[in-house]
Amino acid sequence: MNSIPTEKNTTDGSNMSAPNMSTPNMSAPNTSAPNTSTPKTNSFSFNRILLKAKYSLYSALVFFLFANPETILILQRFFGKFVTFITPGGAPTIAGIFINTGLFFFTMLSLMLLPSE
Repeated sequence: MNSIPTEKNTTDGSNMSAPNMSTPNMSAPNTSAPNTSTPKTNSFSFNRILLKAKYSLYSALVFFLFANPETILILQRFFGKFVTFITPGGAPTIAGIFINTGLFFFTMLSLMLLPSE
């Protein structure tokens, strides 16, 4: 016989009833309206494409600015007393690359935090 037990004896002598599996849940119905404020994830609107193009252009310009060897020379002139950005042969040092990367990161972060419209 495959029947589901309805009562269970506990160690203190009281009975525990198992939940009744045959009756549906009779809780209060959900009266809240469906959430329509979330945007569709698969919509490719023209404004969305323009926004992505704008951020791509910003990224390219900022990369050009920080990847330019003249920028490293300018940083060496201003902050060369504290950190060496270029070697005597003209190659960037590891510290110079890390600082340039940090400047690029914070510049891109600040551009992304600007209002999109």
